Amino acid sequence: MIAGGGTGGHAIPALCVADNLQERGAVIEFIGSLTGIERDLVPRAGYTLHPLNLTGLAGNPLAQARASLLSLRAIASCRRIIQRFRPLAVLGVGGYASAPAVVAARTLGVATFLHEQNSVPGRVNRLASRFTEEALVTFPAAGGHLRRARWVGMPTRTEAFGASREEAIRALGVEPPVVLIFGGSGGALKINLAAMEAFRGQTSYTVIQVSGRRDFARLSTENPRHVILEYVDEIWRYLAAASVVVSRAGAGSLFDIAAAGRAAILIPFPHATGDHQTHNARYFTERGAAELMADSEVGAVALRGRVEELLNDDPRRERLAERIGALATPGAAGAVAERLLGVAEKKEIRA
Repeated sequence: MIAGGGTGGHAIPALCVADNLQERGAVIEFIGSLTGIERDLVPRAGYTLHPLNLTGLAGNPLAQARASLLSLRAIASCRRIIQRFRPLAVLGVGGYASAPAVVAARTLGVATFLHEQNSVPGRVNRLASRFTEEALVTFPAAGGHLRRARWVGMPTRTEAFGASREEAIRALGVEPPVVLIFGGSGGALKINLAAMEAFRGQTSYTVIQVSGRRDFARLSTENPRHVILEYVDEIWRYLAAASVVVSRAGAGSLFDIAAAGRAAILIPFPHATGDHQTHNARYFTERGAAELMADSEVGAVALRGRVEELLNDDPRRERLAERIGALATPGAAGAVAERLLGVAEKKEIRA
């Protein structure tokens, strides 16, 4: 059983693990929230989702009290779901539904695991790691914050690895070179507005800007080679087509870029919990595998300048692409699946 979601950064690696488990003969059930992206992604991938009514703990005291009450109810709901399906292991992947499922599983004696995507874990996962068999981490630095940590990397869609730029360009019907700009599944307003102004005039290259649903309606362009899309399912295809990528520094986005092996300019969101996006980005930039642009620097002129500087420097771009590709973790989904199945097999033997 896999629990969590909320954003693509949680839901997509969870689905990668689910696919790997399914290939090994396992049956998977998902627990998620009513409002998270998993509500669409999980059923579309062919898995059953058990949705819970949950909200975040932010806000005024009344909102926090309501969120706490919903979490307690969610633990009771998770206990009923777990008692019904009797999973041999539960994996929490972050997001609202992760903690209630892990707590419920623990109280029922079911083996529990965490997968932590970011380099700086949040408080919930730091606490939850005390009660799990293992905390499986994407970034080695996260292991210093969690008990019984094991590095596995980031489960990433297999399509992203080794995809051909030429085939992707043909499939998308775009003219190279291609610059891809995206802020993750939730979008990034500051980057979206800067990119709209930066590339709305004529360019000698194609710009594909994936805005996210929240910002799409307020964006426009006069440049026929500037394409603004609300959302794409197959981000790996757009990454494959790109020569330069501009992105926030959520872990899922970073490892998608690494799988594709594309030169990237990373703009961490400065208000992420624990400033984890900056730490995520530095894992790549300190290894010469990506370039960093501070959020405070983002503006139309600066953004266009950084993009064109990298587009026009072939050796630098190729060096970045090679180094980021070396940091991809193609075996991560399998490593997580093996840890879950290892515990499951031991339980079956004892039974």
